[in-house]
Formats: sequence, structure tokens, C-alpha cells
Amino acid sequence: MKPRVLHICSDTNIGGAGRYVLSLLTQPAIADRFDTAVACPEGDLAAAVRRIGLPVFLYPGANTSFSWPALRSLTAHMRTWRPQIAHTHGSLAGRVAAALAGARIVYTKHGLAAAEEQAIQVRGAGRLTKKLAVTLFAHRIVAVSEAVKRALVAQGADPGRVRVIPGGVDLAEYDRQAPLVPGVLGALGRLQTEKGFDVLLRAVAELRGGEARLLLGGEGLLEKELPRLAAELGVSQQVEFRGFVTDVPAFMAETGVFVLSSRSEGLGLVIVEAMAAGRPVVATRVGGVPEVVVDGETGLLVEPENPGALAAAVRRLLADPGLAARLGQAGRRRAHDRFGAGHMAALTAAMYEELL
Repeated sequence: MKPRVLHICSDTNIGGAGRYVLSLLTQPAIADRFDTAVACPEGDLAAAVRRIGLPVFLYPGANTSFSWPALRSLTAHMRTWRPQIAHTHGSLAGRVAAALAGARIVYTKHGLAAAEEQAIQVRGAGRLTKKLAVTLFAHRIVAVSEAVKRALVAQGADPGRVRVIPGGVDLAEYDRQAPLVPGVLGALGRLQTEKGFDVLLRAVAELRGGEARLLLGGEGLLEKELPRLAAELGVSQQVEFRGFVTDVPAFMAETGVFVLSSRSEGLGLVIVEAMAAGRPVVATRVGGVPEVVVDGETGLLVEPENPGALAAAVRRLLADPGLAARLGQAGRRRAHDRFGAGHMAALTAAMYEELL
């Protein structure tokens, strides 16, 4: 009988964590060796898990790390399905339920909140809560980048329990590479402050005269605010808000340059996807991004909060299609060499075996 692994994710849509889970669970290194299921609230992620033929255990608590109803529901699921390993993705309720059930606990830290990038500055109850979360309720912690590991250790995590396993992309989805589309920028992510889309819109405002148009995919708290900002900046005609994007490879195929304007990133899985699609990347130098993008080789890095620098880097690629193509192809090779889902799955499977 295969060991049982229950993935627990509070996301309802398929963002970075959701794509990570789906890519991981469909890899042979996981699918052939473990009996897997996913616990999550009802939504797009649950529907996608059903489509790949895996069991789904629903629980209340959409996009919330901890609630008492979530804890009660997850505890009941644990008693029914009895996993040997609970692999949680941001769900503190899942980790507590797993501890009560006696399961081995894995916690993947996907993001890197701005405060956590300078974790030494976290004080008081907030610092204590973060320390408890990374010390009491995880036998192994997966950091998606070295930057995330540094922040976790600064919060009090035992370095011996932390494994750096970069997020991976199912590269088979990008076998058919589309040509770069001149003058079209792509950006994709949750519409929230840490993604810096306001900075990106200000950069687009500096690209006057029809230099470029932007396809911006995603949904979130700033769905109304960002279109208003685009109107204030006079770039509404240059920006197309696409809403939630279900087919990332198709979205990438419509672009010529991918732009990541984040104020904070754990790794930036979306830039791995852009690189797999052969898109040159312009990105901010935050968190784990420099571990993915090699400045001047696979893309261009700029400092965050700087619309002028972002616009200048984009303009450089628009003016030199040869450079854009070279960076895109180098990025594609790097994605294949270092960020394939198969590699991520092999490292994760080895960690599961170690725990068992």
C-alpha cells in the first residue's frame, strides 16, 4: 500500500501555490509512489484536482490560514483518510490538524511578505506567532528559494528542517514555442499591493507614442483600483485587463516581453513560466527573483519601486529584438535545466521518504 500524502491549500483559485500543487501531483515521482489527495475550499483549484482524478476533501476557510471551522473540518478529514504526511501550503489550520492526527507535517513557504524579507524587524506578538508557526508545526519546511530560507531561519526555523526546493513548471506545456509578439508586454499575478502593478502602470505611462501595450492578467483586491489608476495615467488604451488567466501558456504566447514588477517574491514561479515560454523577462530584484533571472543573460533586473528603470529596461528590449530573442532562448534553457516540475517532484519525493 502506498503511503498517503494529503496536500492542504486554502486557495480557491489557481495561483502560484495552486499551480505548484497541480504540477507536483501529476509528476511520476509523486504519482507512482504515493497515494495523494488535496484538501481545499470549493473553487477552481478543487475543480482542477478533480479533473486530474484525485480525491478532494472540502473544508471552509477560503484564502484563510487559520479558523476554527477549518481546523474542525480538517481534523475530521484526517481521521477519515489517515494520511501519513500532511503537506501544507500556507494553511496553519492544516498543520495544527495534522499535529493532532499524528501525521508528519511538511510546510511549503511559497511567498515572501515584505516584512519577512527583513524578518529581524518583526517585533512583538507578530514575531512570536511567526516563530511558533515555523517551529512547532512542521517536521520539514520547504523554501522555494534561498531567500525564503533565509527569512524562515531569521524567524526561528531550525535550518536543519528547511529544504530549498525551487518551484517547478510542467515543461511539456511549453513544447510548442510561439514567436515573440513585438510591442506586447505581459504581466500576471494576483492584483494586490505586493505585486507592484501600480508601478508597472506608471512604467507603461512612460512608454508613450504606442511603444507598447500591456496584457495584465489576474484578479484580486485591486481589481477596481488599477483600472482607475490606468485612466488617471492616460494609459487605458494601452492596457488590457484580462481577469483570471486559466491557460498560462496561451497567455504567454500573446506576449513579447514578460514583466514582473513585484515588491516582494518568494521565487516568482510566473517568471519561470515566462522563461519556459521563451519570453525575455524584465523583473524587480526582490526575494528569490535573482535566483531565477540572471541579469543580462536570461533577462533584465531593476530595483523595485522604480517605474523609470522598469520602463527603460522594457524599452531596451523593444528596441533590440535580437537581444530580446537571445535572452528569451537563454531563459528557456535555464528553465529546462533548473526549474522543471520533474526535478521538483524528485526532491519532494526524497523528502517524503526521509520523513517516513
